[in-house]
Amino acid sequence: MKCLVLTGFFLLVFGSHLQAQEPSDIHQHTVAPSNARFEIVQSELAAKWTFRLDRVTGHVAQLVHTKDDEPAWEEMRVIGIPYIPSPTRPRFQIFTSGVAARHTFMIDTDEVKTWVIVTNKGKNEDGTEYETSLWQPFAE
Repeated sequence: MKCLVLTGFFLLVFGSHLQAQEPSDIHQHTVAPSNARFEIVQSELAAKWTFRLDRVTGHVAQLVHTKDDEPAWEEMRVIGIPYIPSPTRPRFQIFTSGVAARHTFMIDTDEVKTWVIVTNKGKNEDGTEYETSLWQPFAE
């Protein structure tokens, strides 16, 4: 009985210290240089939510797999993206929440316009379903 009590005591005292040493399951990320044109952003939720952002023009591509199971970038539709006649510097950012994919936003830091990612479902001619993701303006 003493051994059981002593073991419980050590687990209480040292248990929190041992837990703090466990590696995090958060995806690794880097910070792009302030003048970098492109940035890759990945959600903590799933690799499906991996984006290549052109920080100058606001164009976004999503990581997909081809029919041959090869990775590829697929351009995404961004509704209402402003036309920038002579882009010279980065002005767009993407934020992804670790809570839910619906909390993924892109912002134009010059015009303070925000987009949210949405997923549309459709059916092919053979009846199979598919999903497409796009950026729609955030209700401000």
